[in-house]
Amino acid sequence: MKWGEVGHSLKAKLSLLITAVLVLAIVLVVIVLLRQQQESLTAEMTKRGRAIAENLAAGAKTSLLQRDDLTLTVLVIADENGQIRAHSDLNKIGDQVERPAPLAPARDELTVTSYRSSRGGIIDFAVPLTFSRVRLGALYLGFSEESIVAAVRKARRQAAFVTLGMVSLGIAAAVGLATLLARPIFRLVGGTRAIAEGDFNVSLPVTSHDELGTLTLAFNQMAKSLREKEMIKRAFSRYVAREVVEEVLKDPEQLQLKGERREVTVLFCDVRGFTPMSERLTPEQVVSLLNDFYTLMIDLTFKHDGTLDKFLGDGVMAIFGAPIAHPDHALRAARAALAMQSGIERLSAARVAEGKEPIVIGIGVNAGEVVAGTVGTEDRMEYTVIGDNVNLASRLTSNAKPGQILISRRTLDLVRNTVEVRSLGGIHVKGKDGEIEAYELVGLREQGPGGRK
Repeated sequence: MKWGEVGHSLKAKLSLLITAVLVLAIVLVVIVLLRQQQESLTAEMTKRGRAIAENLAAGAKTSLLQRDDLTLTVLVIADENGQIRAHSDLNKIGDQVERPAPLAPARDELTVTSYRSSRGGIIDFAVPLTFSRVRLGALYLGFSEESIVAAVRKARRQAAFVTLGMVSLGIAAAVGLATLLARPIFRLVGGTRAIAEGDFNVSLPVTSHDELGTLTLAFNQMAKSLREKEMIKRAFSRYVAREVVEEVLKDPEQLQLKGERREVTVLFCDVRGFTPMSERLTPEQVVSLLNDFYTLMIDLTFKHDGTLDKFLGDGVMAIFGAPIAHPDHALRAARAALAMQSGIERLSAARVAEGKEPIVIGIGVNAGEVVAGTVGTEDRMEYTVIGDNVNLASRLTSNAKPGQILISRRTLDLVRNTVEVRSLGGIHVKGKDGEIEAYELVGLREQGPGGRK
């Protein structure tokens, strides 16, 4: 399911839920009100019918005692023998009373019974007629429930219109409320999608102080943390390969930024004859030359998983084996040095073809124990390595002839089986009292079948 589909589905679900609850509440209220109205009308009709029946019964006693033929417009008045003395249908006067089921003859007190007939619902009143405890007859009076049915039907129609109007308003209110409730969620969905696409410059407005507001605030904090992490990654990527950055961020415990002793290989590379060359070139040409040089050095350092420590005017310093430890750090440094040598040769040839001055470099490589970590102040820090082995790598660079790569004996011991070298014997370097063994790195040895150079 897509992000947009999630948002619209949530809005629809909230709207349907609120509408369903509202409709159910309205229907229940209408049903209760209609039932109460029907019961109230029935009770009122029964009360009025009872009063009418009692009045008619009281008025009929005298007529029955005098044996007068009555033609009252009531349902039935019968004498003590069950013979009809008065009926709403004159043709039935004189017949015997026949009560349809479930009606029973009048007993000692007034009874009220509801039943269905061909004319609809009837409320029947059976009233005994007595005088001085002498049973004179009975009065049977029936009222049609049609008026009740009509009143309830009218009320039902009115309730239907009112319900329809309330439901329409309820649906509009439900959609509006669902939109209001879902809007922060839509914003969160959009923000999450932006972060998933790599845009960490997301800050959502916190429009409430409820759970959604708390969630939005937490989302903004998460986005800020990811943004800072990405900034660190980009800044760190200027000094080490992005693959190394990913590895460090994947397992930050591998990154030891405090000072520690560790075995690394240090590489120095500088441009020979840069000072007199810069005097012959314009400032723009010098900047262009350095940019070409730095770009090549950085790319080749990163390609071999090295860390760019610093720029040194017309040179660079790179570390292999820190901050990410590599058991083959010396071999990586040797391969990087050979790649820099060939890359500069190609760059120099291209410059000559364009009528520009060639570039020549010298490289020094030394492996050994150093102190690696952050140096500086709280406001400005940098990751670097310090120690005598760093100085030795710098001195080897100074002793390297144009186009030459010098490595120390310790470096050779770590890569002896994979490189070709030429021994230079003992050489004097600045800062050392005695001579040190130095070797010129010529190339990589050819490996056997299935191997690599």
